[in-house]
Amino acid sequence: MSEPNSNCCDYLALEPEVRRDALLRLRSVRGHVDGVLRMLERDDVYCVDALKQIKAVQGALTKTSDLVLRSHLKHHVVTAHQRGDEDAIVAELMEVLRYR
Repeated sequence: MSEPNSNCCDYLALEPEVRRDALLRLRSVRGHVDGVLRMLERDDVYCVDALKQIKAVQGALTKTSDLVLRSHLKHHVVTAHQRGDEDAIVAELMEVLRYR
C-alpha cells in the first residue's frame, strides 16, 4: 500500500464503506476494460460496438467518481467550518472540479 498524502489527515480519509464500494466498482471497470481490449484485438470488431463498450466504461468511472465526490462533500466539505479549514477545502475542491 502506498504512503498517505502528506497533505491529508486521518480524519479526512475516505469513508471505509465508500472506499470498499469504489474498489469494487473499479475492479469491475478493470474487467470491462479488459473485455474492450479483447474486442479491439479482433479484426472483425464493429466500431459502434466498441464505442458502446467504451461509453459503458466511462459511465462506470463517472459513477465511481461521483460516489467519492459525494462522500467528500458530505463528510468533509460540509464540516470544514467546524474544523476551521474552509479555505483549504475550497481550494482543494476547486482543484478537483477542474478535472471534471
